[in-house]
This record gives sequence, structure tokens and C-alpha cells, in this order.
Amino acid sequence: MNEHDTMRRITPRIARRSGPLCGLLLLLLGAPLHAQDTLVWSEEFDSGDAPDPAVWSYDLGASGWGNRELQEYTDDAQNAFIENGQLVIRVLEQDSGAPYTSARIRTQDKVMVRYGTIEARVKVPDLADGLWPAFWTLGNNFSEVGWPACGELDILEMGHTSAIRDNVVNQRVGSAAHWENNDNYATYGLFFDSPQRLDDDFHLFRMEWTPDLVRTFVDDNKIWEMRIDSASCSDCTEFHEPHFMILNLAVGGNYTGILNEAGITASLPAEMHIDYVRVYERAVD
Repeated sequence: MNEHDTMRRITPRIARRSGPLCGLLLLLLGAPLHAQDTLVWSEEFDSGDAPDPAVWSYDLGASGWGNRELQEYTDDAQNAFIENGQLVIRVLEQDSGAPYTSARIRTQDKVMVRYGTIEARVKVPDLADGLWPAFWTLGNNFSEVGWPACGELDILEMGHTSAIRDNVVNQRVGSAAHWENNDNYATYGLFFDSPQRLDDDFHLFRMEWTPDLVRTFVDDNKIWEMRIDSASCSDCTEFHEPHFMILNLAVGGNYTGILNEAGITASLPAEMHIDYVRVYERAVD
């Protein structure tokens, strides 16, 4: 996959819906990657004490989420709350049911993005071993077509089994795409090892998404890129449809390689802090 410096202009969009599927429609323009972008939507977490229900919904349950995860996702105020202008997602131990509780919040049917730049300023907890923070998107048709046909774009994932093995669990960040390719599951992803620990402070995780290319960054260091134009990816329609955003903090599971409570050594309670989530219009030179 090659660097791509110029993008054709197209009219992508972000839709925000509040209440019964009605609200504001915002238009974005695809453009060169080096142009300055314009902020068109943001969630600053600067009011209230819980995620705004006009923007965020909760995934709930302890099903393992297809990844043999160990936590139960709740809508409890102990697991997701607003404090000091930040969203906090907290993992707690519990005595019955699933061994841990946490939160996973999403913007499905409320804020959807197609193309543009999506970024979040995040402080992850010390992950060693077994915590799995993520900032990602799914196609908004997920409820109708399922996964992977809806498409998935991972902007931030940490805690991978290889990072644990290589003793860089708080430095290695991964990005990936998952989709349905000619009736088969397809995936492509890469890792970037930061020279510093990423649990030390807030860091900026960003995805630039155009009709031709998706690429991700942490603090302006490129993690990964993938061409999605028809000449390069013959069945990538999932990445040309509106997606919704997800923030979560999982415990264990296939990604970490830790499938039982005995393998979790991370200090708990543990908190993932999100300062903001922002969406930018692709600027035109």
C-alpha cells in the first residue's frame, strides 16, 4: 500500500440524530490530506455527570462480545461518568456474575460519520496485563447486516497479546479494518510502538478517512493505512457508508490472549479518560 497525497472531491456526510431519528445533517468534503481541516462536530464532555443520551447509547451484557471478554458492560454511573470535563470509563471488580464491570458507549443512529477526520484525546490506564481500551467505528447498518458485513475501523486498540509478550503493552497501539470480502471475512491491521508509554498522559488518536484511503495516527505518528478505492479494494463498500463511533475498556479476551480471571494482573479499579471526541471536515485548498 502506497502513500496517497491527493484525494478527489466528494460529498461525504456526518449525521447527528437526537430524539426519534430526527435532527441535524452536516456535510463534509473530501480533500487533500495536507489541507487544514475544519471542526464540524465535537463532544467535549464538559457538562452533566453522564454521557449525553442524545449522543451516546450503551452496549450491555456479559456475553463475551465475540472475543471471550471477561467483563460485563453496564450503564451504571460507576462505570461511565463525566468528571472534570472528561468522560471516564472505569473497570471494577465484582463478587458475583462476571468478574468485572466496565462500559462500552456508542453513537449508533445518533452521530454517524462518512469520511473526514475523527479523533479523540485519550489517557489509557496501565494495561499490564489484561486491559483492552478501544476507540473504533462500525457501519451504522450493523443491526441489519451484522458483522463483518457492516465494516469496522479500529483507530485505537491496545493490550494485544504480542505487546504483553514483547513487554511493550503500554506502548504498542494497533489499528485495523475488518470487512466482508466476496462472502469471506477479511482483515488488515498493523501496530506502532510508541517510544514512550501511552499511559503516562493524554495522547491524540486520529483517523483520516477519504474515499480512497484510511489511515490512523497517534500523536502524528502513523500507525496504519489502507487504500479503499475500487481499484485497490474490489469489495470495500463497507468503508463508503456511514459509521458510528464506539469507546470502551474491555478486560481479557482473544485480543489480549488472557481468557480467565487468573491471568489479569492490571491494577484495578482502572480508568480510561477521554478529554474529547471531534470530527473534522476535509478542507479544500
